[in-house]
Amino acid sequence: MDKAKVLMLGIVLFLVFIVGFYGFREATSPSTNPEKSYLRVYNEPKCWTGPGWSDNLPYFVGEKYYWWVHVTVCADANVSDAVVYDQLGGEVMIEGISFVPIEKPGPYNYTFEYGAYEPGGSVSVTDGATVWTGSLDETGVRFDGFVVYWTDGSLKAHFEWDIGSMDEGDVKEIFLTISTDTNPDGLQEFTLPGTYFLNSGATVEGIVDSTGKKTSAESTGIEIEVLQKTG
Repeated sequence: MDKAKVLMLGIVLFLVFIVGFYGFREATSPSTNPEKSYLRVYNEPKCWTGPGWSDNLPYFVGEKYYWWVHVTVCADANVSDAVVYDQLGGEVMIEGISFVPIEKPGPYNYTFEYGAYEPGGSVSVTDGATVWTGSLDETGVRFDGFVVYWTDGSLKAHFEWDIGSMDEGDVKEIFLTISTDTNPDGLQEFTLPGTYFLNSGATVEGIVDSTGKKTSAESTGIEIEVLQKTG
């Protein structure tokens, strides 16, 4: 083999090595330009325990509490098939859903009513004209654009809100009312002091109309501290 062919072969092998190296590096390196999300979601709590509102109460063991969780979804592009998911803590139950800011203790667009609040128990949801029925299990109850179902012995409520299509700049809001329930021994939650999460954080997913690609966003869970009363 003459020197020219050897030189050409060497150049080809060197280029193959360089391309392969940078291809491997690109494949194994974290993305420095993650895809933009075209949806945003927020959830904010407001608490009421009796006369007056409070956003920053000390929460105590064994007292009944209500929270109005304000869920907001914003679209930064035309989006279809938008759905919000959330999982509530095992110590709380859903009381109602409203599309406008609510007063104590309502009114609600949808009101939840329970038989025995235990696994397999009955649940109904009403808007004042129609009643939808279901069970406190993985089937749950489906009504209008919502699905709520319950899992395991602590009855964690899973909440799904089918928003559908949103135009760029649209904002959708609901107010989800939850309250502390009782544990299997009949004691009012929260039964022990500590740190709790009212929910796992709202997640929204949808399809961007212009690209056909999925887009999603999530909020953080709502964390509270529960204290033991002294004195």
